[in-house]
Amino acid sequence: MNSIILRSSVCGFTLGAILFAIAPLGLGISFIEVLKPFLVPGVLITQLILGNNAGSIPIMLALLMNGVIFTLPFIGYFLIRTNTRKP
Repeated sequence: MNSIILRSSVCGFTLGAILFAIAPLGLGISFIEVLKPFLVPGVLITQLILGNNAGSIPIMLALLMNGVIFTLPFIGYFLIRTNTRKP
């Protein structure tokens, strides 16, 4: 169980950090703007909690929230994958 949580945390935080870095690059593309709630949900949650503050603390909190949110589907995927393997 610990290895599943570790693997899903690494995958979730990696994907969250990559999407956190890529999302601002597509600000002029309307398709990216439509997908922004799905690409960086941690930013939207942080803005709801703290408002539109600037600084390093909101950025780190948004990155942390993004990683946690993307870790949850990986936990589900790895649990399903290990439980459905043939013995």
